[in-house]
Amino acid sequence: MRLLLLLLLPAATGAWVLEGHTCAPPWQAALFRGRRFICGGTLVAPRWVLTAAHCHAPGPITVRLGRPTHPQVRPGEAGGAGPGAAAPAPGEQRRRSARAFPFPGYNESSKDGDLMLLRLQAPAHLSRQVSPLPLARTCAAPGTACQISGWGSTTSPTVTFPQALHCSQVRIVPELTCRRIYPNSITPNMVCAGEPRSRADTCQGDSGGPLMCNGRLQGITSWGPGVCGDPHKPGVYVNLCRYGRWLHRTMAHN
Repeated sequence: MRLLLLLLLPAATGAWVLEGHTCAPPWQAALFRGRRFICGGTLVAPRWVLTAAHCHAPGPITVRLGRPTHPQVRPGEAGGAGPGAAAPAPGEQRRRSARAFPFPGYNESSKDGDLMLLRLQAPAHLSRQVSPLPLARTCAAPGTACQISGWGSTTSPTVTFPQALHCSQVRIVPELTCRRIYPNSITPNMVCAGEPRSRADTCQGDSGGPLMCNGRLQGITSWGPGVCGDPHKPGVYVNLCRYGRWLHRTMAHN
C-alpha cells in the first residue's frame, strides 16, 4: 500500500498531481508542522479545514490558504506564522490549528475512516482567493468527472516539483471494479478515482487534499498503489458522503 503522507519522503515536498495543469482553487490548504509541509487539506468553513487522519501530528499545525505557488519551505524560511516566519505571499492567509478531531473510528492499519477536522484558532477571511468548498450531500455515481489538486512532482517515479499548484481530472471508478483491483482492501467508506486513458493521479505527499466533484468536496486523498500514475490502479479516497453526520455534528458542537 502506498501512503500519501509527506513525512514518508526523504525531504519536504508537496502534493503529487500527474498529468495536471496549473490552477488556484480557493479552498486548497497547505498544512505545516513547524518548518515542514506535511499534507494538503480543504477549507470547508471559515474555521474548519478537512484533511486525512494519517496527517495527524502532535502540537499545533499551521495552515496556509490562498497560495497557488509552491508552499515548500525554502532554506531560512520558518513554517509558522509567528516571529521569524517569512512574510505571506500576496493574498495568502496563515492560521494555526486550535484542535484536531480525527475520526474516532479511524483504523491506522486499513486506513478506513482516514479523515480529520482541524479547528482554526481564528476564522479565515473569505475572499476570491480563499473560500470554502461545500461538502458533498450524496455519493458520486461511477463515471462522475472530478478534480484533484496539489503541489509537488509532476512525474513518477522520478521527482519533478512544479512551482505552481496543479489540478487534474479523474473519474469515479465503480466500487466493484475498485474491489477487484485492490482485493480485501476497499471498504464502503472508500472511493476510487482515476483516468483509464491517462496518468492523472495523486501520489506521495498529496495526503489530505481534495477530490472535488460537481462543485462539492467528495473525497480526501488517502492511499494508492506503490507507483503513481498507473491508469489501471486508481487512487483511493475517503468517501465523504459516508461521514456527513459526524462532520456536521463535530463542527456544530465545537
